Amino acid sequence: MIAVDNPSYRFPIVRLYSGFAVLLLADLVSSLFLWVSTTHIDELKSSIISFEIKSSTFDLACIGFFRGLLMIIILAKLENMTIAASQDGIKNEKLRKFISFFGFITFFGTFVYTVYKDIIVLIDHKNSNKGVKFYALCISCFVFGTLELLVYVKFLYHLKQLQRIYSCLKNEDTTSNLPTKKNVNLPRLMKLTYPERWRLLFGMIGLCGSTGSQMIAPLFFGYVIQAASIGDMDALNKQILYLFLIYMIGSVASMFRSWLFTLAGQSIVATLRKQLFNHLIQQEIAFFDLNRTGELMNRLASDAEVIQNALSVNISMLLRYALQIIGSIVVMLVTCPRLAGLLLAIIPIVGIAAQRYGAYVRNMQKKFQDDLANAATNAEETLSSMRTVRSFSQESKAERDYSKGIDASFLAGKKLSIASGYFNMFVGVISQGTIVLVLWYGGKLVIDGDMNVGELTSFILYSLNVALAFAFLSSLYGDFMKAVGASIRIFELLDRVPEIKSGSIVVNNTKVNITFDDVAFSYPTRPETKVLKGLSFHMKPGETVALVGPSGGGKSTVMSLLERFYDPCSGTIYVGNHDLKSVNLDMLRKKMSIVSQEPVLFATTIANNIAYGVDASQDKIEIAAKQANAHDFIITFEEGYNTFVGERGIKLSGGQKQRVA
Repeated sequence: MIAVDNPSYRFPIVRLYSGFAVLLLADLVSSLFLWVSTTHIDELKSSIISFEIKSSTFDLACIGFFRGLLMIIILAKLENMTIAASQDGIKNEKLRKFISFFGFITFFGTFVYTVYKDIIVLIDHKNSNKGVKFYALCISCFVFGTLELLVYVKFLYHLKQLQRIYSCLKNEDTTSNLPTKKNVNLPRLMKLTYPERWRLLFGMIGLCGSTGSQMIAPLFFGYVIQAASIGDMDALNKQILYLFLIYMIGSVASMFRSWLFTLAGQSIVATLRKQLFNHLIQQEIAFFDLNRTGELMNRLASDAEVIQNALSVNISMLLRYALQIIGSIVVMLVTCPRLAGLLLAIIPIVGIAAQRYGAYVRNMQKKFQDDLANAATNAEETLSSMRTVRSFSQESKAERDYSKGIDASFLAGKKLSIASGYFNMFVGVISQGTIVLVLWYGGKLVIDGDMNVGELTSFILYSLNVALAFAFLSSLYGDFMKAVGASIRIFELLDRVPEIKSGSIVVNNTKVNITFDDVAFSYPTRPETKVLKGLSFHMKPGETVALVGPSGGGKSTVMSLLERFYDPCSGTIYVGNHDLKSVNLDMLRKKMSIVSQEPVLFATTIANNIAYGVDASQDKIEIAAKQANAHDFIITFEEGYNTFVGERGIKLSGGQKQRVA
């Protein structure tokens, strides 16, 4: 989809209509399938001819089928009418409002009827001999009805957003060359796991083993309780042995799951950091003028760490609890469909709440990481210039600046913690309240003789499994949204295309003319200030040329343009007869040497600094040092040429740094 820079509107990552249509089709197909497979053909005819609301599910099948078929058509019509109104100015407001209202009445009316129907079915004891599919159809209609009503309300809001988007795009200047932002979402984040698919696959096998043991264990708990209640010691010993073996198998499988997922996560993030660093060093110099070093370092370290946590342990736990929920629900549907229906009723409610919570967490996490990056930048600048800070007695100011950044990130973290607390409270109240209802209704079924004590015990344990899994999933979903928020910043860098690209022409002859033809230039950080205005000059091979002028006159800028750190705003630079933009950059820079005004040394040995960029022997290094009058003081060091100069050459004097550089 197209993305737009204007903050007031944006395209959705996925068309909501597509997801809604899939949901409606699933409702349509499942309703028909469950109704047809519930009874024999004679009973199907009887349920139509002798329809009875308490025992027949023909009405639910009709609701699922016709609601799905009708609403797919209505939704497509609404979307097309909205786009047409925005792009072509077609006036259909009244008709669109009528169709929207009709759709809402359809969803709301069928939802209310489904709730009424399910209540009647559950309290009627005559339905206790009905099969699993009978209750599955009742539950399915309720769950689909709830989801469709909520998603339809979201869809109506979506249409308003879509209308704003097309209206803005219609008025937007199509000649704009501003780069469009790329979408960053959970599926794109998950694509990072593809290189580790085999480790993750075997980790999934371990995950299935550990989750399977947890699924089977409550069933055997029920057998143990039932054996104890009837006083059968042999059966009790047998079931306890089985339970012990199940837990042993689950523990071994859990070990493999944790090991493989954690290892895969470490490998994924190591690869991501390498890709990000490689992409950063390919950017043009102007990019580093506009972005602070501390912020870029924070993206490499802090943001990548957030993603690592999400793609290692968290993805394992997410799959584990998802399987735990699905497996528990399946067993509960087989054990007692009526009790399972009570538990399934909370899924749409928790799902919608989780979606809202996740969107909030994603945005707040991005702000948190941005504020943390600002603080890291201040710290990096202060610590790397500690002599200057100390000489001007600016420790207090540095502390205030850093504290300001940390306080801003703390405020964002505080909002995240409050949102997490409220969401966990909401999930806890809903899930635990549902378990209380399950206990009450399950006790009633035991008293009525429809369940035994062992079955109720197993069902309660499965209910606890589902409740705990939902509680953990809510927290994990928040962590994933944090990872999405952090990945936005990383993918912004990975998606960025360098503005300066290397040409293809290789100039092997170093004795060529250098020509500046009417060159004008402004730095990206201050585009309003013209550093060079119509500069033209010609340099012949073998000439010694000096550029003389006041500070800020553009002398260093000329060399930066010749190295093609930047491209001129206008005019052309020629190397020989070739435009500089068409020349191979790797070749060009290897043919040139620069001694900058400010010496730059890396935190390695003197020898490595002298030989930086070339494959030089020790003899050549010493020859270069003698030519720079550096050899005499280098050999006075205990380690000689193997002396480490420290960060930015801090162990050397100013003059020594100039000579080594």
